[in-house]
Parts: sequence; structure tokens; C-alpha cells
Amino acid sequence: MFQPIILSSRVLLALSILAISFLATTETSTSSQSLIDDKLLHFLCFAYLTIIFKFTQFIDQDFWLYVIVLGYGILIEIVQMYLPYRSFEFLDIFADFMGILCAGVLLKLAKNMYISY
Repeated sequence: MFQPIILSSRVLLALSILAISFLATTETSTSSQSLIDDKLLHFLCFAYLTIIFKFTQFIDQDFWLYVIVLGYGILIEIVQMYLPYRSFEFLDIFADFMGILCAGVLLKLAKNMYISY
């Protein structure tokens, strides 16, 4: 039997992946979106995904968790390369990576603070 936090985080992860995948493959108006806003959105989405993925406890090793989340980001960029209204951008992958990295640091800090109490 799953603990409620694990089960709810797994449902939240699935819904989040569906929502992000949908938003990443739909047409948007680029005139209303600046480059900084786009990269910040990538950063925040992948930090969020990393934290939610960690709570699901699918994978014990952090390295593989980060690889899977970054792989999802790269997959989104590859799909966008074939969409006429989207484009592949290495800066998006870099923003994804930085979000994953920051989330990893925050998770380590939170774990260390929790252990110290």
C-alpha cells in the first residue's frame, strides 16, 4: 500500500507531464513572450518536475532521476523541432538543466535541514 503523499505525488506527476507536454506542443503567440520569460518558465517547470518526481520515489538514485527529467526536456525539444510553429533551442535545454540542478540543491538542503532537527 502506498503512502498518501507518494500516491498523490505520482498522480500529480502524471498530470503535470500531460499538461507540460500539451503546452509544449501547442501553438503560442511569441510576440507576447520574451526570451527571459520563456527561459524562466523552462527553469521553473523543470525544477517543479524534479521535486515532484523525487516525491514519487520511483527512483532511489538522484543522478538517474535528473537524467530522466532532462531526457524529457530534450525529448520535448526534439518534438518541437518537427512542429512548424515551434523550434528546437539549446537554451531551453540549458534552462531545463539549471532548473533540475537548482531543485536538486534545494532537495539536498531540505533533507539536511530535516535530518538536523
